[in-house]
Amino acid sequence: MTFKFARTGFAAGLAALVFATGALAADPAPATAVEADVAAGLPALNPAKASVEQIQACSRANLAAKGSLRDVTLKSKGRDGKERTLKLKLFWKPAKGSGEGRLNARVVEPKEVAGSSYLLIEAQPKEQLYFYLPAANKVQQVSSDDLTRPLWGTDLSYNDLKQLQGLAVSGTTKRAGDEVIESRKTYVLETKLADATPQYSSLKSYVDQQSCVPLKTDFLDKKGKVVKTLDADAKTLSQLDPYWFVTAYTLKDLSRGTQTAIELSDIFLLEQLSEKNFDPTSFYLANE
Repeated sequence: MTFKFARTGFAAGLAALVFATGALAADPAPATAVEADVAAGLPALNPAKASVEQIQACSRANLAAKGSLRDVTLKSKGRDGKERTLKLKLFWKPAKGSGEGRLNARVVEPKEVAGSSYLLIEAQPKEQLYFYLPAANKVQQVSSDDLTRPLWGTDLSYNDLKQLQGLAVSGTTKRAGDEVIESRKTYVLETKLADATPQYSSLKSYVDQQSCVPLKTDFLDKKGKVVKTLDADAKTLSQLDPYWFVTAYTLKDLSRGTQTAIELSDIFLLEQLSEKNFDPTSFYLANE
């Protein structure tokens, strides 16, 4: 059974894609009382006392509990000014028992890359990532070294996709001083990544105190220089009780001088999302 929630009062538009949250780093944790309270629409956290774990649990509660689908539009602009448009479908579903997330990203347009698909499976001690390219007609398991490479000619890497989806990344996180983003009070979380890359080794996330949706993420290199930014359009922050989400982002690669506009579609909650979408042998074939 599929339920479509139509939005009103804000622009139509990716990936929270499924319920856009953002870069909250730390190892995945089981559901907590805080998470359950947020999902039930109970009062928000106490900003003065909220711990890193409580903020992370609150943010993860914005993910659909059973399964969901979002349509995604990426518009990338290169240093030469040329624009490239990419359309995706993003399927999300937690695994039974563990609650670990599974994300299927499938290209719909343009025609020359349509059918290309990625499958991410959260797992301990290390996540699993698979890629299917129609021209090769086979599934390949991707190494962690490939997680920061741009996808399909955009600024978006699979690690960035995880930030948009709100999936956890491994690292050590601490809470810094609160800041204001677009007139909204935010928690500030600083994370040293466990799997640092040449591109960046830490994240700084600004999480809206009302909704627990990250409004901004800075990606920093080993010298502490910001090399990439992910900014939500706070004007598109909306709620479909109990979930909060953003429908528009801008991703900027400061080292390359490029940027990608990210737009999200309506939300579909899928009560019966086929397991074929998350099977490494069939994820590129299945439909919702």
